[in-house]
Amino acid sequence: MKCTLTGSPASDILAKLYADADAKRANLQPAQRPAKSDGAMTPLERFTLMKDQYMPIDVPFGNLLYSLIRSSGAKTVVEFGTSFGISTIYLAAAVRDNGAGQVITTEFIAEKADVARQNLTDAALVDLIDFRVGDAMQTLLNPLPGPVDLLFLDGDKGMYVDIVKLLEPKMRPGCLIVSDNTDQEGAATYLEHVRNPANGYISTPLLTPGGDKEHSGHEVSVKL
Repeated sequence: MKCTLTGSPASDILAKLYADADAKRANLQPAQRPAKSDGAMTPLERFTLMKDQYMPIDVPFGNLLYSLIRSSGAKTVVEFGTSFGISTIYLAAAVRDNGAGQVITTEFIAEKADVARQNLTDAALVDLIDFRVGDAMQTLLNPLPGPVDLLFLDGDKGMYVDIVKLLEPKMRPGCLIVSDNTDQEGAATYLEHVRNPANGYISTPLLTPGGDKEHSGHEVSVKL
């Protein structure tokens, strides 16, 4: 069976975007680095400051996302945090290889969403994407094409639990919630929610190798 992640426009675009992300990371000035959340900036202000930076998922985690969608047969995938679309390519490639479905992806910054749209076009996957630009707590109130099979969280960590609670009524039993950077500040309330069996989840932390880091922390949860 053909894999859209290999020998395809998607694989070519991923290689190009990772190379560009590495180059921009190497030239990142201290003033451009994301500050710890101290309440001085809203999420929109913080992400606007970083609007030219990729903040991509690493390849091992991207491959994990692809594998989880393929193995679960997910059709309706929701992404919180498009950025420039690297993670969206992994999600859409898996949906393509599952035969049908849609990725609903959300992004605060309109300029980043425009770049992501072009990247997904170049990857020959844009037909699978529903771009929702603005506050995800508002854009995800719009109808979804079906019950949520997989939710990927990779935006503001302090909003993870709010996004989950918003979408819980729309999740099918067995829905997977995959979250990135759960070892960073702001994720504690979310982790308390999905790790409490009373809330209807089985949840597992994991680590993957992480680019310029030794590893990145994630959480994979299943809705019961």
